[in-house]
Amino acid sequence: MIQDTTTDYARRVQKVREVVAERDLDGLLILGPANRRYVSGYTAADGAIGESAGMVLVTSDRAALIVSPLYTDLATAEAAHSDADIEVVELRGRSKKLLPEKLIQWGVRRLGFERDFTLYSFYEDLKKNIEDGGELTPVKGIVEEMRIRKSETELETMRRAGKIADDAYGRVTAALRPGMTERQVARALEEVMEELGAEGASFPTIVAAGANAARPHHEPGNTPINTGDPVVIDMGARYEGYCSDMTRSFCLGRADERYREIYDLVLRAHDASKEFVRAGVSCKDTDAVARDLLKEAGYEQEFSHSLGHGVGMDVHEPPSLHKESEDTLDAGMVVSIEPGLYFSGWGGVRIEDTVVVTADGYESLNHAAKGPVL
Repeated sequence: MIQDTTTDYARRVQKVREVVAERDLDGLLILGPANRRYVSGYTAADGAIGESAGMVLVTSDRAALIVSPLYTDLATAEAAHSDADIEVVELRGRSKKLLPEKLIQWGVRRLGFERDFTLYSFYEDLKKNIEDGGELTPVKGIVEEMRIRKSETELETMRRAGKIADDAYGRVTAALRPGMTERQVARALEEVMEELGAEGASFPTIVAAGANAARPHHEPGNTPINTGDPVVIDMGARYEGYCSDMTRSFCLGRADERYREIYDLVLRAHDASKEFVRAGVSCKDTDAVARDLLKEAGYEQEFSHSLGHGVGMDVHEPPSLHKESEDTLDAGMVVSIEPGLYFSGWGGVRIEDTVVVTADGYESLNHAAKGPVL
């Protein structure tokens, strides 16, 4: 997918250069797929473990997109749409030796590399072939820190991703009938999101029916959705590299008193947490709003995960909203708010919206209907 020309890439590359200089490095090797796309606009996805689609090297005077011949054409086309003067470098043949040779040629002696996205085998090969006196320095969070606060351009893209998910949810659930399986519904949601313009799903769609709804990360199977069953749908659309993430819970056709009680409690925790969100509040305290409400109702253990997480080019990214978090919310951050209660053998309820943190509150990116009965 070709990216529109933008000034964002030049600004992002320059920011990386500033951090590289502050850390007394000659360059930074960017291998994380989302980080790579954020800095360069290069959209290719990695394959299996060890099958990288490429890497970006940023030095004081160079930004290079380094790829194998499999990706040269795409990389060249997408680099041409960037304002960051990104050079495409094709590595053919003995890539284990060619990259160190390029580093020497470009005067890179102290190289930083993303520790969270670098295979140990790649590190070993690079270390073995790097010039004597060369240094490899693992770094963490340089690009991720840049990605935490979204620009207005990014937020507009995320609004579109949220609307795609909302609209797909509305269309598919309007056609939901007893007897349809979890897998059928999950596939339908992903197909409709793509029809509406998504690159694909942000993550494998979760549809959990009946007792399966007690499993927060259930994988959809052939379980039928029956009248009165608790159902959890967790879904998101990826649009122009950015993710949406939302969860809705309901019973199909009718809900008993217990379900309505649990649903109402989770919804109150969800709404109270969202109303607490604003720039300057701690993620730990935001989590506590929901956690304390559910604990007071007698459901401390049944809320088994954190309140939420950052959303952006990855569906899970900083900051983290959990009970031990040291993060603080700031304007421009995008986070999920998703309390849930789960009961083995019965099912569960989770309600999630993704919100933009503002100076005095939040903007919700999800508007799909909520309610205990569909």
